[in-house]
Amino acid sequence: MTLLFALIRSAPGTFIDSMISPEMTRAQVERIREVWGLNEPLWKQYLNFMINYQTGEFGRSPTWRVPVWDLILRRMPRTLILFGASYIIAYLVGPLVGMYLGWWRGTQKDKTIFGTSLMVYSMPAFWLAWLFIWFFDYEMGWLPSAYMMTQFPEFEWTAFTVMTDVLTHIALPLISLSCIGWVGAMLIMRPSMNNVVDEGYVFLARAKGLDERTVMIKHAARNALIPVATGAIVGLAFLIDGAVITEAVFTWPGMGQILVEAVLNNDYPVTQAAFFMLAVLVVGMRLITDIAYTYLDPRIKFGEEN
Repeated sequence: MTLLFALIRSAPGTFIDSMISPEMTRAQVERIREVWGLNEPLWKQYLNFMINYQTGEFGRSPTWRVPVWDLILRRMPRTLILFGASYIIAYLVGPLVGMYLGWWRGTQKDKTIFGTSLMVYSMPAFWLAWLFIWFFDYEMGWLPSAYMMTQFPEFEWTAFTVMTDVLTHIALPLISLSCIGWVGAMLIMRPSMNNVVDEGYVFLARAKGLDERTVMIKHAARNALIPVATGAIVGLAFLIDGAVITEAVFTWPGMGQILVEAVLNNDYPVTQAAFFMLAVLVVGMRLITDIAYTYLDPRIKFGEEN
């Protein structure tokens, strides 16, 4: 939070620059600074920031002219829909593909899929998003590339048309995020699977006469998933970063879009609140990961005494 406070205020200008005109007197300018708390010493602004954000007092947005909490409550569900769906897809597909590639290590199938995945992973998220917009919207006209819903519909809104319209609009940003996100999970799962293939418990499972699929999934993959759970936190941070850019490219009305606009407008309250809420999300996911360890790692028992 200290770093966030310092970085935001190191940007040139303040959000009140757009409120000040040459016709204003010095007293009027000072009044505006007083209303927004910018006339106070920097140390006092920092102290107020720390106290207010620990208690959920985010203030009012000078750009949108509404309380920041109202803006977050309106935009956060849209980001969670897009971000949550892409995160689930990435960490379902990625470990699954990595499991098979680690099991097929050294084969032509492993080399081909692995090489192609690395090529996709190296692409910038915004460039891939533009590529999808060009192909699926401009060239083929299959999927819309902007907003969450049709802006000026020529059809009547019903429960079915609303659901269909939202699904068609979320398709491109979801594909853009998922295409890159799953590779990170695969890159962790593949070597982890390689490491457990030659473990004694895998040979023991085969010696018991278990079929190959049971050995791979139940015995090898479960232990190989432990590093993936740790990597999911790092992947979460990268996915949030990509989600912010993707929302701006697709004009998706979520937290990412307002975060970009808030940074460009030096909107301190919204920028600080958006980063703060994203940090809370990462910490919450870390807690979920620690709980998941108790299932993935048989050496850890939740709530049991030694």
